[in-house]
Amino acid sequence: MRCDGCVAFHSQAAVKQGATREEIMEVMGMALYMGAGPSLMYAAQAVEAFDQFAAQAGATPADA
Repeated sequence: MRCDGCVAFHSQAAVKQGATREEIMEVMGMALYMGAGPSLMYAAQAVEAFDQFAAQAGATPADA
């Protein structure tokens, strides 16, 4: 929570484990529900990091 390094680590791990973008968005929804407003900024960073790691891994938009 509120840790940029953790956002990157877990986003990359999600890609490596085969998470889809839809699954990431569902998790971010729960994070916002549980963490309220402050979670919004970190959720946006997490989705951006996931997208970047997915692109590096060669995932297509349909895969991610």
